[in-house]
Amino acid sequence: MESNGFRELERLKKQLQEKVKSLMTVEEVEKASRDPHSKRPPRPCGLTVHTGIGCPFRCAYCYIYDMGFKAQITEYPLTGIQLVYALSLNKYFIPGPNGTFLALGSVTEPFHPSTKKKTIEYIEAISKYLGNPIQFSTKMFLTDEDVEKLRSINPDISPLVSISTITRDRLLEPGAPRVEKRFETIETLRNHGFKPFLFLRPIIPGITDKEYRDIIDTALKYGAVGVVAGSLRITRRILEKLEENGVDTDAILKRAGKSLTGFENNVQYDVRTDDIKMEIAKYALKKGLLYLPYACMANIFSHGQKCWRMKALGIEPMVKEPPEITGVEEYLDSDELKVKYMGFENGFIKVKVLKGDKKIIEELLKYRFKSCVRLY
Repeated sequence: MESNGFRELERLKKQLQEKVKSLMTVEEVEKASRDPHSKRPPRPCGLTVHTGIGCPFRCAYCYIYDMGFKAQITEYPLTGIQLVYALSLNKYFIPGPNGTFLALGSVTEPFHPSTKKKTIEYIEAISKYLGNPIQFSTKMFLTDEDVEKLRSINPDISPLVSISTITRDRLLEPGAPRVEKRFETIETLRNHGFKPFLFLRPIIPGITDKEYRDIIDTALKYGAVGVVAGSLRITRRILEKLEENGVDTDAILKRAGKSLTGFENNVQYDVRTDDIKMEIAKYALKKGLLYLPYACMANIFSHGQKCWRMKALGIEPMVKEPPEITGVEEYLDSDELKVKYMGFENGFIKVKVLKGDKKIIEELLKYRFKSCVRLY
């Protein structure tokens, strides 16, 4: 019989909270309790962990500046223990090696000199007290000393090295390290036993689609194990910045399905790049690299796990039999949560929510059964 996931989660988090709370002052506990990490819902790639706020790289395609973040970094104010406590209070967070994926690098550069010390501190605390799978994305040059330090803490961390262009990096990423140094970072990570992925993100129509072969060839030469590709999101300001740097914004607007006059200030719009991703996938596989369509899959892979949607990529899931109705329903059955199992298809568990928080249900099922979830 499947043990109840919600009750077990509550028990584990209570134990964790008591353990780390004893290591802090009352003021530190209160500060961690108020922090957004204690409340923020996870994204599809996992729960984002901020080691800093803002970024000085000023990449033309970056949307964080439309979200109010500045072109400078402020180190995040929590200690590593406070971060662990804040996460333990988050109702969506599942602790442990089979729990919530943690992603560093969403609104800052985690290995910038202003944030590197904090990033190391957070990785140490997460690894010691939680054990959750950790992933970071970076544009920084990491030295042998940096990477050896990471390896001594957690050899399974999932590294993504971000590259969108090899011909216009100075124009579009004026504050970031040169792309050549990022390839060297891939090499250093691989030499120290990590599984670095080329993070081909964002795909900039008119640029990345013309350069991806050269980018992938070079990443392969430096030791990348695979490629994760990500789409572009645009705002009015981003379009203006790209246009200033000679990018064909007409092609981008066509893929966004909007005219510039239809853009609302600071609103982000997706740019369709599925056809480009398909070409990138074919080329990466032809070169003998893994191609994973989602960053979370690289995190799973680096930690020696597999998910059901990897089956379509030729990677067999660790559990051979799909989830069964009794396992899914009993896993969630409690006073707080109840679902009706509606089937399993193409790596998705389908359930009808009868009672409870939909996001909690989604997270519990996703991590227990290594599957994506559709709620009805």
